[in-house]
Amino acid sequence: MSPAPAATLCTDECITLYDVPLDSGERLEHIDVHFRLEGTIDATADNVVLVVHALTGTADASTWWKDVIGEGCVIDLTRHAVLSASLLGGCDGTTGPSNADPDALPPITTRDQARVLARLLDTLGVDTPLLICGGSLGGMVTLEFAASFPKRVRGAVVFAAPAAQTAQGLAWNALMRRAIAIGGTHDGLALARMIGMLSYRTPESLERRFGRARSVNDGFKVNEWLDVHGERLVARFDATSYGALIDAMDVHDVGRGRGGLSAALEPVADRLTGVGIPGDLLYPAECVREWTAATGATYVDLPSLHGHDAFLLEVERVSQILGKALLEAEARVTHRIAPRVTLGAAYGATHGVSHAVAFGARHDVDRPVQSRVAPRVTRGAAPSVPPRVARPDGTPSAPPAVRPLRVALAGCGHVGGSLLELLSNRHVEGTSRITDAPDVHVARILVRDATRERPALTRAIGEGITSATACITDPAHLLGDDIDVLVEAIGGTDVARTLVESALARGIRVVTANKALLGARGEALQRLAQAHATRLDFEGAVCGAIPIVRCVRSGAAGVGITRVSGILNGTSNFVLGQVAEGRTLAAAIATAQELGYAEADPTRDLNGQDVEDKLRVLAWLTFGVEPASLKVTRRGIDAEIALWAAQVALEGDRVKLVATCERDGEDIVARILPTRVRGDDPWAAVNGPFNRVVIESESAGSLVFQGPGAGGPATAGAVLADLLG
Repeated sequence: MSPAPAATLCTDECITLYDVPLDSGERLEHIDVHFRLEGTIDATADNVVLVVHALTGTADASTWWKDVIGEGCVIDLTRHAVLSASLLGGCDGTTGPSNADPDALPPITTRDQARVLARLLDTLGVDTPLLICGGSLGGMVTLEFAASFPKRVRGAVVFAAPAAQTAQGLAWNALMRRAIAIGGTHDGLALARMIGMLSYRTPESLERRFGRARSVNDGFKVNEWLDVHGERLVARFDATSYGALIDAMDVHDVGRGRGGLSAALEPVADRLTGVGIPGDLLYPAECVREWTAATGATYVDLPSLHGHDAFLLEVERVSQILGKALLEAEARVTHRIAPRVTLGAAYGATHGVSHAVAFGARHDVDRPVQSRVAPRVTRGAAPSVPPRVARPDGTPSAPPAVRPLRVALAGCGHVGGSLLELLSNRHVEGTSRITDAPDVHVARILVRDATRERPALTRAIGEGITSATACITDPAHLLGDDIDVLVEAIGGTDVARTLVESALARGIRVVTANKALLGARGEALQRLAQAHATRLDFEGAVCGAIPIVRCVRSGAAGVGITRVSGILNGTSNFVLGQVAEGRTLAAAIATAQELGYAEADPTRDLNGQDVEDKLRVLAWLTFGVEPASLKVTRRGIDAEIALWAAQVALEGDRVKLVATCERDGEDIVARILPTRVRGDDPWAAVNGPFNRVVIESESAGSLVFQGPGAGGPATAGAVLADLLG
């Protein structure tokens, strides 16, 4: 395997932006922006996660979002570059009013704050961040960014924020503003913070944590908790800046001047997720649900007794939400360009240090353009293309370059060879250009014998899909930082498991057709993928060309599934069909092997083990059963069953190897049995290497899926769909 990544780079700097327009019509000659960049921007600048802080947050996002951002977390500093900046109007190095200089900045809006973040991204050479996310005020600014720069959004997650300030929000801010006016910059700000804390938590959370408990000073613990939070804020925050920020929140309205909310957000709704927190006293979940429903954006509930602060405290659930958004953003076909990396990113890239310039360094970034330093290339990087300059409104000035999807292929047998053949056909036919799907480059191929002649491989080399030196025999050399996707097509549960687990742990997406591995380890592998914010796709593992996995996972097969039944093995179905036509079992097997429908050793197909593996996967997807824990009654095809099948055929009926899994009260009952079906039954009409699956659900009744289930091309087609999906 490749060596472990170097220590995470961290840049903490202040830059100067010039000629900054504001919503009010005023233009600022210059402003300072304090930002923090953790991790390394890759050569395509497509791994940046922009994190927008809440009202009193800071640019040090990995501190206040601990366990959400960090090495091995959902926002992984070994894979992602995390950018956060002190918002315009703040008091953490970015220009804002202060107690000493209350007129340092005219009134601002969340739209102004979003515009400054866009200018910061321009400075770092980032056109389209991988994800933009924030909560509360940070969520408002995220929404404004999405509405202002929809073409620059691959994905955005908004926690606990309305599309327009609510009456409830106005009221809470009025109380805090009055507290500062009456109590001054110390006591008033402390009281404002205490008021704010009551809006951030729920009565239930305070009751559970404090109740009427008293401290050693005989005061109520809840009162002392409020005092502590008030004093802590006074020690690090400015009262005048606090007022400017809540003023910006009060005039927040994404639909203002854009023809209303729907017109403002519909262009980006398919990439936008709103997260509501039931019980939130500041911004109730209903106000998030309203704007997601009005625009067609995705809505997600974040249940928590904590209330508004749940987006900071419910680390596990927040990570799940962000992990899903990251996966979706990574899966989108996006424009990629070489970054114009400057400042600390360039410093860290060229000097190879783990901690770069300390806060206090200041850079002018308007005119002339500063010298650019070539970026450090990390996993996911592509060949550099000439940089382009973004216009002041953030739109790109030239079409970008798109790099191929880089694949490591484990196995070049029936499935792996057929996949190479499909990729070659796709290249010749220009399918990628028609569908706008990415080109694919197979960087390395794991084989047992690198000298063996493989026609599909030879053709793929000729088409430029892979190279003449791609074949390797050592699994330890298959994965590396240059790989986007592992396609596992070797089968078995030993080497395959090691490769799949290694890939997922590195954040590399995995596509597999290995039903044996999934039947034994599916749930554990899925958890590993989620933990590292990547994907495990396995459409080809069940029923070849039938998209049953995708339909079940997406809910398209119905809700409230009660029973799954199917002919799940094309080899055994073909053999039974041959027997019904009068051939011996041995002759039927030989024909299946000759046609590529059976392996050299067809034992797992005929004894029902292959069907059992698939049934375990289906039970996991439909009923949530741990695959390895499912108890299965099974009998396959042997000489006795073959004789019976031949006799049944003479009587006008057929024998099929049918698998079923269904609810029986609190139990899940699974069976795989040779079954006699009437000659006019739809099951009898499933001939040759075809599969058939019937899903019975409360919402959709019975849905039938049927198609090729054996042979390399059928499975490889499903693998290719996963690869490009």
